[in-house]
Amino acid sequence: MNEERILQLISLAREKNKLLNDFISITKRQMEEIEGERYLDLDRSLTEKDKIIKKIDEIDKLFLENFYKFKQENSIEDINELSIEEYPKLKELKEEVKSIMSNLLAISLLDEKNTESVRSKLKEAREDLKRVRLGRKAMKVYNYKESQGILIDKKK
Repeated sequence: MNEERILQLISLAREKNKLLNDFISITKRQMEEIEGERYLDLDRSLTEKDKIIKKIDEIDKLFLENFYKFKQENSIEDINELSIEEYPKLKELKEEVKSIMSNLLAISLLDEKNTESVRSKLKEAREDLKRVRLGRKAMKVYNYKESQGILIDKKK
């Protein structure tokens, strides 16, 4: 039963890792979309990422449920309390979890770069808006037309 549960945990971890790799690819694509100011494509990418996040949440829930049961069945608090000699598949599970952590770090760094790029583009847009507003004010001043007298004096 324990070996079976470990295999299930490994399977869930691999599935999560695959989704994280897809997430990384989308995040890299987002960089290009931000730089190219392709905001419709960026919106699609964000939607794809949301779908992946939902799938990952489901996997995490299943993983935690199985992991909790595994710990209860073995009366342990920490997985490191178990011997790798007794459960050789634990090494594989630990490698998968290590890979997941590495992917999460990569995602964090890529997202940080993307966020900075978006902030930079937003700042540029604000500056452009300020210039447009200033230009409008200048146009109003220079294109001011004097209005002719509206009142007509009558001779008596």
